[in-house]
Amino acid sequence: MRLAENIKLTDIIDMSTLHSVQERLGKLATHVPQITTDAEGNPVGKISNFIPFCKLIRSSQKGSRQCISCDRQAGLLAMECGKRRIYNCHAGLIDCAAPIIVNGHYVGSVLGGQALIKGEQTRDSIDIEKISRDFDIPLHMLKMAVEFIPLVSREELQEYVECYSFLANYIDKIGVSRLAREQLGKEYKEKLLLEQKAKQLELKTIEAQINPHFLFNTLNSVARMALLENAPQTEELIYNLSDLLRYNLRNIDRFPKIRDDINNIKRYLSIQSLRYSDRVSFEIDIAESILDFRIPSMIIQPIVENSMIHGLEAKTEGGKIEILGYPIRDRNIELKITDNGKGIKPEALNLIRQMSTTPTPGLGIGLINVYDRLRHYFGDKCGLVIESAVNVGTSVSIRIPCVQEHP
Repeated sequence: MRLAENIKLTDIIDMSTLHSVQERLGKLATHVPQITTDAEGNPVGKISNFIPFCKLIRSSQKGSRQCISCDRQAGLLAMECGKRRIYNCHAGLIDCAAPIIVNGHYVGSVLGGQALIKGEQTRDSIDIEKISRDFDIPLHMLKMAVEFIPLVSREELQEYVECYSFLANYIDKIGVSRLAREQLGKEYKEKLLLEQKAKQLELKTIEAQINPHFLFNTLNSVARMALLENAPQTEELIYNLSDLLRYNLRNIDRFPKIRDDINNIKRYLSIQSLRYSDRVSFEIDIAESILDFRIPSMIIQPIVENSMIHGLEAKTEGGKIEILGYPIRDRNIELKITDNGKGIKPEALNLIRQMSTTPTPGLGIGLINVYDRLRHYFGDKCGLVIESAVNVGTSVSIRIPCVQEHP
């Protein structure tokens, strides 16, 4: 068992529900004092059936602090044992504590008792003179209050413990149920956000390629014209562009083979090589053993585009992009895209690593969408690691499981 780091008692049960339960329990067991505290010993909700002696001590500021400290220690000890316990309170009474443990986290306790054990203790055993001095409480008031301390058998004390355990278990069940509902709500919101982002990405693709049949027919016409005009480079450029657009449209929601995706990347790089001439070179080395495994569409290309646009755009010579792919342990694949561009500033790199859902100026949403889609498809089985140094370059490593069939 451990202390809850982020869960508080008031997070898992609303006060109106707790008050209602405490009130009902107080009416059913009018002789059983009860208090519910948080993990720090602070009272939460109502205090039920307290005896005059304990009310008097808690009416003192010093006494109240001591009671809270005592309750905290009792709750922590019960938590460490993982079960209810009977103990001596700071004022000399017998008390009980039942820990409230939600999903393995200690969030508080239900405490009470405020009695002496018949045949083993007497009211004279309470040092009321010391209590009077320590907590600034008039001695004559303590003398009257001590007469109302109940003397109970160990069997009766066990009934107290059962009441506290019942309430602690009830709060525990409410807490587990509430946390489960919140988790489901969080997962639903995340799924909805991912679907919205996927739709946005799809719309952006459609907007960029309105009436694709018209576009392809036009490109083919221009390519034939380039052939007639004896312009082979222009013809090749246009056919590569046409194939690139057709591939991306066809594979919006598919899992193409790595072989096909790499061929498409080669088309993209072929187009870029005409634009950048000899300023940028490309190297692709993909292990033959992984070529027939599948990958979500539009995973590699956005990263390569980032390298071109953000890394190498301003480079006048010697630019290089390297794309590697190889199998790793536990039937996983690693794909690595490296460039020797201008790199990413540390503060911008931190933002990317956090994968914020809020687009950051200058960063775009490419990497964030790649990360979100990988997590959507593979969960914890995927990984995305970004390393970068200013004026040295950037490396993006993608780890995904081996997928042989279209999901």
